[in-house]
Amino acid sequence: RWGIELFFKWIKQHLKIKSFLGRSENAVRIQILTALITYLLVALLHHSRQATNSLWDFLCLISATLFQRPDAEAAAVRRRREWQTHAKNQGCLF
Repeated sequence: RWGIELFFKWIKQHLKIKSFLGRSENAVRIQILTALITYLLVALLHHSRQATNSLWDFLCLISATLFQRPDAEAAAVRRRREWQTHAKNQGCLF
């Protein structure tokens, strides 16, 4: 029984599962496995990048920049600047 209590304490602390979304065994199992896979992928990325900050700080950084694509955004800014420069060089027709 104590091992189960420690397991649920670890789940609440590390996987950030406060309550289960479903009541069935399958729903609980899927939620735990999804959170565990996510935790392990973040830990693997943290280890492969040899990050010096904590895993929690690394996860906050990922969640803050998850939907940003620096290469695509930089390319869009570069195209916009080129277009503006090109438009200035052509002059006004009307």
